[in-house]
Amino acid sequence: MSWIPIRSVEKNIYSTIIKMDENHILSIKSFKKDRIVTVKKIDDMYQIDENGFRNVQLKVDAQTLKKTMKEIIELEYPRSHKVMVSEQEIK
Repeated sequence: MSWIPIRSVEKNIYSTIIKMDENHILSIKSFKKDRIVTVKKIDDMYQIDENGFRNVQLKVDAQTLKKTMKEIIELEYPRSHKVMVSEQEIK
């Protein structure tokens, strides 16, 4: 787990998600941990679970992943300066 400045979080998580294996999950949490976004790779698609302002589950492909993640970060973390990013293996 590491704290990443909000300015560079899009670039960091996008490169991590693209390199991620199918049995891993990436979590992005606010300081209070009341807003959590998780990304899981399933075949050629990415499943994004949003738990915060919106509680939705999205499936996107690699083409729309970057734009979708940018929109989610702007919506979920509007006043955050840093977010916690962690990658875990699913058992």
